[in-house]
Amino acid sequence: MIYVKRTMHLAVCLAVVVFSALQTNCKKGFEARYGPFFIENDTTVYMDGSTGSRVDIQFEKLISDYPDIKLVIFGTCPGSSDDVSLFEAATILRSRGINTHLTSASVIESGAVDFFLAGNRRTREPGSLIGVHAWSEGNKSATDYPVGHSVHQLYIDFYIFCGFTVEEAEEFYYFTINAASSKDLHYMTDEEIVHYQLTSE
Repeated sequence: MIYVKRTMHLAVCLAVVVFSALQTNCKKGFEARYGPFFIENDTTVYMDGSTGSRVDIQFEKLISDYPDIKLVIFGTCPGSSDDVSLFEAATILRSRGINTHLTSASVIESGAVDFFLAGNRRTREPGSLIGVHAWSEGNKSATDYPVGHSVHQLYIDFYIFCGFTVEEAEEFYYFTINAASSKDLHYMTDEEIVHYQLTSE
């Protein structure tokens, strides 16, 4: 009997530890987490952190659990390690008509900029930062390939999917890869943000 009680006590303690760890894994004030996505309420998601190869699965699960999501608000999002998975998640976002918003404290870079652009309605507060640069894969960078090369088409097609014309998509894409090397970042000016129509206001 004593052994059983001790075993049960140990099981309860372990359960408490696991539950506490899960709570700690989610930011205070948010009810659930899916990778870099934190659920604020039934209609709003807060995105914070970089995205990886499972971002499409994470976002799909999020939408399955919270089908009424209408808005993604960005925190500090340094980019993506897997653009194909990111585009899959962004496709879900746009197909569902979800809006994206940058607060005055938002910082989005690289692939996070693409995710923002998938928003049905894209809004931005003054002070937010949008960083772009050339993508890289192994020892190759985007600028190692000539204009018109097939490797560029994935990105251009994505911007067209986001509502840009072919000309607008190409202009913005080639601007981003020439704005800074893959090891650097260019934070767009307000004039550039307006020129390339990053917001839909």
